[in-house]
Amino acid sequence: MLRVGSSLASRASRRQDAIINHHRISAAARSLSSAPDGNITSSNSRSRWQFLVPPSPKQRLLMGCVAYDPAVGNIWDGMKNYLTSSSGGNLPHFDYVLFTNYEQQVSALVDGQIDVAWNGPVAHVMAEDLAADRPDGALVESCGMRDVDRDFRSVALVKRDRLLEGGEATVSAMKGQTIATGSTDSPQGHLVPVDWLVHTVGIDDANIISHEFDLGKHGDTAVGEIEAMKAMLAGSEGTSAALVSEMMYQRGLDGALDGIDAEELRESVVQLRESPPVFDHCSFDALVGDHPSDGGKSSDIDSHRAKVGAFSNAVLSMDMNDPCQAPIMKLEGINKQWMGPRIDPGGAVRTALNRKGIAGAGLSSSFGTQIRAFSSSTASFGGGERVAVLGAGVSGLQTVRAMRAKGFDVTAYDPNPSVGGLWRQNYLSYGLQVPRQFYEFPDLEFSDVEVGAYPTGAEVQRYIERYADHFNLGDSIALNTSVTKVTQNEDGSWSVKIKTSDGKEEDNHFDKIVVATGLYSSKNPALPSWATGETASEFNGEILHSSQVTKADQISGKKVIVVGNGKSAVDLAVASSNAGADSVTLLSRNAHWRTPRKIADLIPFQYVFLSRLGQNLVIGLTGPLPGCSPAHSSAWHSIGQYIMPPIFKVVELLFAAQFRNVTGPTSPFNKVGVVEDFYGYAQVLDYSLRDKVKSGEVDWKAGAIESFESDAVVLADGDKVSADFIICATGFRKDYSIFDSTTREKLNIESDGLWLFNHTVPTEVENLAFVGSELAVISNVTGYGLQAAWLSKLWAGEIHANKQDMESEINETKEWKRKWMPNTSSRSSLVLLHQIHWYDRIMRDIGLKASRKSNLLSDWFMPCESKDYNGVLTTLEEKK
Repeated sequence: MLRVGSSLASRASRRQDAIINHHRISAAARSLSSAPDGNITSSNSRSRWQFLVPPSPKQRLLMGCVAYDPAVGNIWDGMKNYLTSSSGGNLPHFDYVLFTNYEQQVSALVDGQIDVAWNGPVAHVMAEDLAADRPDGALVESCGMRDVDRDFRSVALVKRDRLLEGGEATVSAMKGQTIATGSTDSPQGHLVPVDWLVHTVGIDDANIISHEFDLGKHGDTAVGEIEAMKAMLAGSEGTSAALVSEMMYQRGLDGALDGIDAEELRESVVQLRESPPVFDHCSFDALVGDHPSDGGKSSDIDSHRAKVGAFSNAVLSMDMNDPCQAPIMKLEGINKQWMGPRIDPGGAVRTALNRKGIAGAGLSSSFGTQIRAFSSSTASFGGGERVAVLGAGVSGLQTVRAMRAKGFDVTAYDPNPSVGGLWRQNYLSYGLQVPRQFYEFPDLEFSDVEVGAYPTGAEVQRYIERYADHFNLGDSIALNTSVTKVTQNEDGSWSVKIKTSDGKEEDNHFDKIVVATGLYSSKNPALPSWATGETASEFNGEILHSSQVTKADQISGKKVIVVGNGKSAVDLAVASSNAGADSVTLLSRNAHWRTPRKIADLIPFQYVFLSRLGQNLVIGLTGPLPGCSPAHSSAWHSIGQYIMPPIFKVVELLFAAQFRNVTGPTSPFNKVGVVEDFYGYAQVLDYSLRDKVKSGEVDWKAGAIESFESDAVVLADGDKVSADFIICATGFRKDYSIFDSTTREKLNIESDGLWLFNHTVPTEVENLAFVGSELAVISNVTGYGLQAAWLSKLWAGEIHANKQDMESEINETKEWKRKWMPNTSSRSSLVLLHQIHWYDRIMRDIGLKASRKSNLLSDWFMPCESKDYNGVLTTLEEKK
């Protein structure tokens, strides 16, 4: 295993350090495990180790590890002393064996010669695939890992002098470079970063030079990575860039690597903004199934699972605050603690190996179902009704957390290789349109970026992955698994058909279903009719949906037309200009309002639109949100409907002036109200488009495409615009075809959306709910967390609502929205500027205080932030 803190100094120096550490650990373990007479004791004397008496296969617990460093034996001598002691692991027949390479270790695990393997991620994938090939179809499960092995990251480095003058440190700088990597069997030094560069980024013209050292140890010594950085600094063979682990790069900057000058590395090398996907590095692996060493009898299988479970629990119980255990844990490289397993220790490594043709495409050991590990800390959650969650994005993850807290047995399915949903990958330059403090999960700060900053899509994705890790949600998630059909049975339960990425299919049974696939799905892009029909047959250029435009080189040098007028259209028009497009035209059919990040360039928008005072100003104009707003809101609306229109007219003039768009065909002023329009086309923007239009870098036209020529489009007014690349930033369509026809009929989906009680549950279909899929609020991560909490309490029987009241509220909400909101396909889901009163309703229903601020003034004048709802999901465990 890679050990954080390994100096990689001379072998002699390392060996001397290992001897010293061995004596220290052995002494600590003896103090932990020895009886007064110096003998190792056990609570069960009959199973105690006995001289000249070999343990039976049922008793034996033999672990394999790869000796990539002299200290490995010393570490496991200390661990053995702990694990065999009665006051430690109480596993008297534990022992370990050292291998010189992972291939032999994996073979020994699958053949039953060892019970547990301390595997790296490549070895984990190998073990899964080999086990799946056994006649008994055995599975490999992870039963523990170190904290430092979670979210292992590689980085892309390039020589500073290779960046274009004034150019950004983006991954496009790797084009055409000679790139040094570690050994070809290293997941962090070669496999994952090279796969990312070629298949995700799309750079296939780079010259990759690997530095082969200690093959078979899968990069654990990191010598190849060090040599790669040396080659980059020296320019050997024209090397100008490198792909290495973040850990080794940081050690180089710290001056901890022989032969690498920290100052030279810092001054002459740039770390690129983008980075390869994270993965888990090491895990304890064990077989599940008819273990060959146990003879395949059911009683022996149980004993095998029991002893591996005991090993896992013993390791996970180690405490860094224990002075006897801390030296062992520190030498193993642990930061704070051993951690429970995660659903897919291979992750991105499997993807990379599959693309090289040396591993299966999906998790052989899971077949699309949830892996249940041995240890009690990760055993099946709940034991109550089984709940399937469709999607593992921001809404799905919080649903898993909420449902587990209330005792449900939850499995979330997601077709992607990692959590995150649309945040995994989206259009070029995508990011948040609200500051980070309004896009936080309850109970986990978005600490990666500063308060007030607008995070990029990549930053949001890393935060989502951190959330899943922080709350150990991976044990309830099946990745690389699509749900292809959901059918309700006569008893109200559900049959769920799933399909893994390698084509295997399986039917599962669940008591309840939660659809958490989000408001948007890249699988269902909404394209204009001319984009796919005969109208564009003469056009020689490309026509793509915005979700397909992910790289700058798709745009560079092209005559680009961006069709649309929402945030994605604006983002892509600006990004196209920045990417070096020959020309950029933003083509908008209708005029829509943009909300500036700072009103009058002074007041952050959230103080007006996301405060209780600001929301009540909106209610004065539109009326209260049925079922949520307090009774006095109706009285205020009876007066406010006359007071607020002229006030908002002033706001509209101010917004139009800020965006330099008071008059003209693209201006919404005097065409549509700002509040009304916000509920159809909400967007909060900076001045990038305004400035691009002013400078002539973007030509913003009002109009629609009527026909095509080979190198141009013809607008409805007869104007022609040259083009060879058209981006349709025209949104997405909802798709409910996953449900059986009877369920779809009962859902009664209308032209303006799916109408649900509290935007969550249908009245005609029992045991079905939607979290995040049919709810649009400003701070949607927070809103989805509260929605999941509410649903978990509803299904746990702690919130009561009869069908008649539910239908009455739906009808009232429908009538209210249709009276003033634009007629869009998403109208049923919109809460937006009424979100505080919707949050209040959630708080009241689940028995918590609606006001989340410390005093009345703050409650009315300060913005409602995500952190105000910290602790809400935690309270779910108080009553099960």
